[in-house]
Amino acid sequence: MTLKGNRVLFISYNGMLDPLGQSQVIPYLKELSKKGFSFTLLSFERGHAYTGAGLEESTELHQQLAESEIDWHWLRYHKTPSLAATSYDVLAGIRYGSRLVRDKQIEMVHARSHIPATIALRLKRRFGVKMIFDVRGLLADEYVDAGHWQKGSIPYRITKTAEGRALAAADGVVTLTERIWPVMSQWESLRNRDVVHQVVPCCADLELFKFSRADRERRRAELGLPDRFVIIYSGSIDGWYLTESMADFFVTMRKQRPRAHFLWLTPTRHQRVRELMKARGVSESDYAVLRSAPRDVPSYLSAGDAGLAFIKPCFSKLASSPTKYA
Repeated sequence: MTLKGNRVLFISYNGMLDPLGQSQVIPYLKELSKKGFSFTLLSFERGHAYTGAGLEESTELHQQLAESEIDWHWLRYHKTPSLAATSYDVLAGIRYGSRLVRDKQIEMVHARSHIPATIALRLKRRFGVKMIFDVRGLLADEYVDAGHWQKGSIPYRITKTAEGRALAAADGVVTLTERIWPVMSQWESLRNRDVVHQVVPCCADLELFKFSRADRERRRAELGLPDRFVIIYSGSIDGWYLTESMADFFVTMRKQRPRAHFLWLTPTRHQRVRELMKARGVSESDYAVLRSAPRDVPSYLSAGDAGLAFIKPCFSKLASSPTKYA
């Protein structure tokens, strides 16, 4: 079984101004566009995209995507209260997506993760378009494993029900790993179904993420680390990332390498990192915690000698491909 349809509506709940949109959506669509696919892109952007510098970024990106023949549309992302905000976004996505399907004569909807899959399911039923469910990870199970939800809670049950319905209707399924597919393929929603399956792990643009001697020397000079052994963690902290264990590892490693330095590149919760390091007796001269723009991450990685990422060994991570690994 193969999927056909060159006019594609790609729906992402991640914004295109967000790091994941920049690294895990736009490069993919640009390359696929070169192969003859016509993309209409619908994303949900945070408030930053609507004011000041963010509005300028949105306008500039819209033009860049248009040059790659990608027609970008966006809606505002709502965060709180969680269930009501997400429900509102789903309804807005269905309404706007319906207009795009009609106007652009869409043949296929590619849904990146669960919220877009809920939108895509309604569009499939209304217009008969093909549907790809790009799973990206087992959302409800990830929230349980990260300690945000209780298994069996209302949000968990709602998400698992939506997941099952989307899988049952999907013409194609994308997973991030080979390992999760033997498990998923036996679920009731997929068992005995002739569905196209592809594994597409998270990737990195190696033209952007490559070592630079000049960047290494510049960043190490800025940080005052000319001769230190630098460990880097890049990404969000806590949840299924074992932040405390990484701090413990650094303390233990310093017994072998007293001149080691820990560079935390993380967008939020810097005080949490400072408290962890202080509690372990790590001097402020022996670590740094920074927020980096996506375009600057490669230069900071060049400054490091080793990367570190401890992840919780749990069921949901069978389906996970962390972008930081790429």
